[in-house]
Amino acid sequence: MELIQRISAIRERISDGRYQSESAVREAIILPILDELGWDVWNPDIVIRELNLSGRRVDYGLAVHPARPNIFIEVKAIGGAGGADRQLFEYAFHEGVPMAVLTDGREWHFYLPGEQGPYDERRVYKLDFMEREAQDSRRILERYMGFARVRSGEALEDAKHDFREASQHRLAAQSIPRAWREIVEEPDELLIELIAERAESICGYRPDAVEIERFLIDHERNLQERPVVPLPRRTEAGQQVSQSRENLRVPKIEYRLLGQNYTASNAIDALIAILKSLGNRRPEFWTDLEPLARSRTRNHIARSRHDVYPGKPELEQYTLEIVPGWWLGTNIANREKRRLLEAACKAAGLRIGTDLQISLPNT
Repeated sequence: MELIQRISAIRERISDGRYQSESAVREAIILPILDELGWDVWNPDIVIRELNLSGRRVDYGLAVHPARPNIFIEVKAIGGAGGADRQLFEYAFHEGVPMAVLTDGREWHFYLPGEQGPYDERRVYKLDFMEREAQDSRRILERYMGFARVRSGEALEDAKHDFREASQHRLAAQSIPRAWREIVEEPDELLIELIAERAESICGYRPDAVEIERFLIDHERNLQERPVVPLPRRTEAGQQVSQSRENLRVPKIEYRLLGQNYTASNAIDALIAILKSLGNRRPEFWTDLEPLARSRTRNHIARSRHDVYPGKPELEQYTLEIVPGWWLGTNIANREKRRLLEAACKAAGLRIGTDLQISLPNT
């Protein structure tokens, strides 16, 4: 009987509740499958039953070379595999066996005991006969337990490759919340641009980058704190104004440049004033600043307004000729303003934090 047919028959019997004991699983599921996978089940040096390990016992040891097991198999009754991995790991660790399999006939858990991490993270794969097609189950069994592949070393190498891949995916998945928090706390200009374009397509008006930046940060904070959403109140004119909209009022910006204190009505005005002041100190300032100010999607500083936002003529309305012959993009988030100020200090031969002291909201 081919392995696919064997697995299909086993699936039917599991559904009918035909395997009533651990011994039934061993004799009617495990041994026939090992036979189909190319193991000589009648050779006690190859398929070692009830392998004795200094008073401890493993149901099966599979040895390509006699008396040198490559795989341990621990068998439980249907539904009884839970919690048995610790015992199996102890056996495998003690004997230096590279692969261990825990199965109740329906579920097959493939482990690499020598790898790092908790027991469950050292599992390479979990196969459930009732959840997978017989053809898929055959492929997985042959990949990890086919006699020829175990003998050649391919099975172990593939298991190690799959383990590394699973570890990378697990690490990547665990990093998603942190990545999202960092994106929200320091919004990338591409994300801000995407939200701005979608909002403009919805209502016909483009939101300010600072508003988008503040929304992202406030939204993440609200998700973490889950505050009660305030009810809108009425102004004297009878109009409803939400508390969140009131919070969009832009605070004044205070900064210190070369020992002098200044106040600007908002962050963009502060940026413009600082750039003009630095530009007045060195004629080549703007030429030096241009390459330092470039980002992935825009130039920020350019000699013509259409070069500030390449390929996006609809954004030219957000440019300003800051000095004759030089244009600045003004619809940028505060973190981008901060980056521009750092670039400006570099172009001017100054140090931000010392020669320029400024704090922008959300930076």
